Amino acid sequence: MPTRIALVGANYGATLASGFADLENAEIAAIADPDQHIREEAAGKLGVAQDSLFDSLDDLLLSVEVEAVLVASPTHLHERHVGAALDRGLHVLCASPVGVRGSEVSHIVTSAGLVGKIFMWANPLRFDPRVSISQALVEAGEVGEPTQGFASIQIADWPHASDSWRLERDLGGGALLEVGAQTLDAVWFAMGAPDPMEAMASRFSAFSDKHGGDLEHPAEDCLSGLVRFKNGACLQITAHLNASLPAGERAQTMSMLATRGAIDIANGQRRDSEGTAYDFANSSCSSSQLRALAVSFLQAVETGEDPAANGKQALAFHKMVDALLESAREKQAVPIKVERSLDDLFGGL
Repeated sequence: MPTRIALVGANYGATLASGFADLENAEIAAIADPDQHIREEAAGKLGVAQDSLFDSLDDLLLSVEVEAVLVASPTHLHERHVGAALDRGLHVLCASPVGVRGSEVSHIVTSAGLVGKIFMWANPLRFDPRVSISQALVEAGEVGEPTQGFASIQIADWPHASDSWRLERDLGGGALLEVGAQTLDAVWFAMGAPDPMEAMASRFSAFSDKHGGDLEHPAEDCLSGLVRFKNGACLQITAHLNASLPAGERAQTMSMLATRGAIDIANGQRRDSEGTAYDFANSSCSSSQLRALAVSFLQAVETGEDPAANGKQALAFHKMVDALLESAREKQAVPIKVERSLDDLFGGL
């Protein structure tokens, strides 16, 4: 029998859910979204019946039997929606970023551990061959130990309204969470997901202060930072909204240096210690990445094995994001403590 999946948040969610299309072991069984037009449009794309569309996840879960929930609602609603799914003993695939703050992610990871269900966070970039093969090269020791990573994403246009939550810090908006998180995670993952220990960052809000002037806490439109890891490596991140690029364009950099070579992840090319360059991968289309992500989630559900993008990695990553944002706000380096067990999450109680 296929795994029946409910989708909450049908805007970006329709894109994420498309990865499950035509998979024999999965079915998008119902959709919840407060916007009737968005949920009906998603239903048409995903083949969901009109009587399986709902205003809220609570109404959906009272009416439809499912085994898993795909959470793709706005970031500030993730904790509530993931919690509702876990409370009912359902597996969860959650869009990235998982939460606005690390404390929210900590609650999610704790709940998933207590109920014994799969929790996986969804970054399609992890399933781009350039990223996944880079991670495999590092894991196999082909380039030695990573020493420095570089992640940068610049977006030219900003099509959202001035009151959009995407520029409100307390709702999960801003350059780092809105556009930088997936690029940062992709390079961190390729480096072997080392444990972070300290972060330092600077932020600028020239665009968002003006464009989002009606918001209570406008988020940053540019953030640049550095994360230090316990193994001695570091990772630089830059995320920039409304960048000085031609309309409609974006610029992305993903690369790393290592003790026996280097990897240009974005261009799918590696160099050995002698400087000889080798092409190792091309970018895959987004549909292929989404399908690979869906297959990974279903495999975890069917086998009960933890996925690579598990709760522990989600918590470590969001602690890193928290520290970058705090450093940018306080203008000083911020130490990072990463919990690794339920005992740590509960404070040893």
